[in-house]
Amino acid sequence: MSSKDGPPPLEIPAAPCLVGQPASSPHRDDPGDELDRAAIDRDIANGAKAFRELLNNAALDWTHWSATILGLRGLRALAFAKAGSNNLRSQAFRDAISSLLRLNKCSIYDRIDRQARSDCYRLMDRLEEVDAWYATLPVDEKIRWKHPSTIVKHCPRQYLSGGMRRHNQKAKDKKPAVTAETERLKALLIQVIKRLTKYEPDALQLLDQVIPSDPDDDVGDLAGEEER
Repeated sequence: MSSKDGPPPLEIPAAPCLVGQPASSPHRDDPGDELDRAAIDRDIANGAKAFRELLNNAALDWTHWSATILGLRGLRALAFAKAGSNNLRSQAFRDAISSLLRLNKCSIYDRIDRQARSDCYRLMDRLEEVDAWYATLPVDEKIRWKHPSTIVKHCPRQYLSGGMRRHNQKAKDKKPAVTAETERLKALLIQVIKRLTKYEPDALQLLDQVIPSDPDDDVGDLAGEEER
């Protein structure tokens, strides 16, 4: 292949695993787990190569960013082990990751700008699922959506995290956002139930399913309100 054809396709290895765990497992679950250093070193080297190519050609596809994030995830695993903590905000972790970034083989990762690195951390815990989602996108969206910040904006919310969750830990279910329309319909339903109690007093029990019970509420007042 000539130099005009661009760099050869980047070969992305399967996510590395902890020793004794299936290959589908990410780098680590807990700082005390035994690391598969060979797999992590491969990911770090592959990610460094991918990001170096991105610096030379920002138009390269998401595959290069995915490899970069996988390498950064490997660095995070090493930093977790060195710090004895999986808290990204701890001073121990910051010192550990800083010392790794000073190594010649890892220094390229320090050139990822602050916002991009933050978005990489949000994507790395469920990177394999992000990759699977990305593979289903139409070609025109793949052409436009390449950078981690763009992927964070468009990918399903459940694939994002703060980069601090243990890899094997399920994301907590988030309460659905309450919209103005939801509140309007809820208020309307409460009024319907109140009017219904004029004919069916037992209908007041339905209020417990719509609004939390409040010891200060006087159910008799509700019924009396409809009789006035």
